[in-house]
Parts: sequence; structure tokens; C-alpha cells
Amino acid sequence: MKPRIRLAVLAPVLVSSLTLGSAPLLAASAQAAAVPSLTCSVKQTPNTTGKYNVSVTGAQPGTTVTVRGGTATNQFVFATNANDDGNASTSGFIPAGKVTASNQNDKVSCGTVKQAEQKNAQDQYNAGFQRGLFETLKTCKEQQAQQGLTQPDPNYERGYNAGVDKALSSPKCQ
Repeated sequence: MKPRIRLAVLAPVLVSSLTLGSAPLLAASAQAAAVPSLTCSVKQTPNTTGKYNVSVTGAQPGTTVTVRGGTATNQFVFATNANDDGNASTSGFIPAGKVTASNQNDKVSCGTVKQAEQKNAQDQYNAGFQRGLFETLKTCKEQQAQQGLTQPDPNYERGYNAGVDKALSSPKCQ
């Protein structure tokens, strides 16, 4: 057999064996990519001290998701089922400390109550700032913070006032 013929005969055999040998690896990597990873977040319920919303994504649909929070002596534990999209949520009064979520063999940290409070404070401030800036730039007149509540969130009010000050000192309102 000439070398050129050997290569022509052996090449298809080598390519097919490589393809078949890598098929299980490709299937395993496709399965790993299809399994979502568990994530969660904790947010303070607006205008309710001590109450938090916990959202979980990436759970196995229809399985139990357990949310734990608090400290060793003061705990919050809640179990719920993940919906068809692998999402679950709960809310409740969570004592200070770390919040975690678990599903099947996955466990993930959602953050701490303190982080949720800090994020809520920053979100309220930013919302107030944007609204104070926008409303004041329309008229160039100072207005009071209105959040649709009897008493605006203190962080919202601080942000609103900062937005008003920024607008009044802008070239448009000078």
C-alpha cells in the first residue's frame, strides 16, 4: 500500500473515533451548562423595620428551597417550593445576621441583614435624589419630598433635598 492510500483509509477511521470519544464529554458539558446555579438576594421591605424579602433563583423546579437567617440563638427558617422556572421567594422578620438559601446539594450566601439595610438606604437616597432633581429642574422652585406615604423614608428625603439643591445650583435655574 502506498503512503497516500494508507492516509486516505486511516483518516476517516481516526476522525470517527475522535468524534465518538468526545461525544460523552460534550454531553456532560452540555448537562453541566443546563443546570442553573443557585443565587439569592435579600432586600429590606420598604418602610417596614426588620422585615426582608428573600429571592432565590436557579433552584431545581418543584423542589424545596430552604432559607435561613439570623444568628445561632435567634434564627429564621422558611421552606418553600421552587416554581417551574426554579425561582422561590419568601419574606419575614429576619433577625440580624447572615442569610443563606439551600436547594438539593447547593447552598449559597444571600448576604447579611446589614447589607440589605445599607442597600435599601442607598436605593431610597438615589430615588429621592433623582426625583428631587427632575421635579426641581422643571420649575426651578423648591418643593417638599413626597413619596406617596404619610412620612417619607429619611434616606429618600435626604436624597430628594440633595437633588433639589443640585437643581437649584445648576445653570438652568441660576
